[in-house]
Amino acid sequence: MKHPETKQKERYALMGAKNWLILLLGSLLIIVGYILMYGEGSTLTAYNPDIFAPLRIRIAPIICLSGYLLNVAGILWVARKK
Repeated sequence: MKHPETKQKERYALMGAKNWLILLLGSLLIIVGYILMYGEGSTLTAYNPDIFAPLRIRIAPIICLSGYLLNVAGILWVARKK
């Protein structure tokens, strides 16, 4: 008696390489944005005007937000079928 042949299921990844690349770039943007926001703050004894620098209050949050949006796009990206 022959054993019945078992069909192997095709394995496929939920996300392709392009998705992972987009997620990596988005995560790097988030990290860069937080690094740009990092710095010394003001204390009760010393005022540091750098906490209101345009880089820290405008540019860095925009970079972080774009990283988060890029991560969402990386998750939702569907490759075109050939």
